[in-house]
Amino acid sequence: MSTRLILLSVVLLQISGALGRDCRDCMVYTSCPSAKERVEKYQNQDTLNLFESANCGYEDTRPKVCCSSFPKLETRFGDSGREAKEKLLPKNCGRIYGDRIVGGTQAKLYELPWMTLISYVTRDGQRFECGGSIINSRYILTAAHCVVGKKIAGVRVGEYNYLTDVDSSDNPLENTCEEWIQDIYVEEEIPHENYQQLTQGVLNDIALLRVQDEIEFNHPNVKPICLPLSVDLQKKNIVGKNGTVAGWGVTETDMGSPVLLKVDVPVHGKLKCEGFYNRNTAGYRVTNQFCAGELNKDSCGGDSGGPFMVQQSYRGKDSLVQYGIVSFGPRKCGSTFPGVYTDVTKYVDWILDKIRE
Repeated sequence: MSTRLILLSVVLLQISGALGRDCRDCMVYTSCPSAKERVEKYQNQDTLNLFESANCGYEDTRPKVCCSSFPKLETRFGDSGREAKEKLLPKNCGRIYGDRIVGGTQAKLYELPWMTLISYVTRDGQRFECGGSIINSRYILTAAHCVVGKKIAGVRVGEYNYLTDVDSSDNPLENTCEEWIQDIYVEEEIPHENYQQLTQGVLNDIALLRVQDEIEFNHPNVKPICLPLSVDLQKKNIVGKNGTVAGWGVTETDMGSPVLLKVDVPVHGKLKCEGFYNRNTAGYRVTNQFCAGELNKDSCGGDSGGPFMVQQSYRGKDSLVQYGIVSFGPRKCGSTFPGVYTDVTKYVDWILDKIRE
């Protein structure tokens, strides 16, 4: 038996013992072109992770998967190709600036330098309505619902308080001021091919924005965030742990904040998340997503597309790693319902597939 067949057998045997989940496009994996191609081309841990999360039972001995969980493989990259793609993402990322304030509401001036504002052309002029995160000098990671059907004017990086020309620290002992920002046009919009907005929720709510000019990292208020590239980071169990959400969005007073805000919220397990949303929408299933939040602590509409960050060891340094993207949640901010986040660990290969020099 060839190495390819041995690896394929290992993948299928491990999957057949997994607990299947419900989805709207459950089928034998050989009937799903992107799943079939994935298991034939890439027998690695990422493939196993994806098959395990997409498993919805099996027919006889043949595994069934939720087909929409598998992105179309447009760019072919093996181990060497993946390494080349990963080199496009900075090694120095997610840096932690000073002592982080756990549970605070207003971020420090240089605390979250990857935060991005996305500007849109509207009837009322240009407005900031979504957020995103810098992942390298040419790409912003955001939500697909912030891209599809929208007219994007550009992105702004380096911002802290968009009502002032000069940003300053709220700590009188620091006496720090910052006036540098960068407004950049978007060269290419890349929403996920299988993005769907359904009654029960949103699927594959992830997108990339390739900017026209390089983002300048020689300023303390503009740096990239880390992504969970390694299998170890992807396998970390963050359920029950706190992560950080940030943005300029709607607050409990239903008004946008001109100053960058942040909040630490706990991650909920899959069953608890589905339990929340099945109260109002029968049949909701967590598909490559997770829930986080508690009473009076969540993300709201204007924070859509922003990052959900967890402190982890990244290349031997304590760093902030992006595990989620703000997708959707309760209409009323600060309700008992948690927010729903796109699980970035399930889309690492998709991101690597799309980025280029």
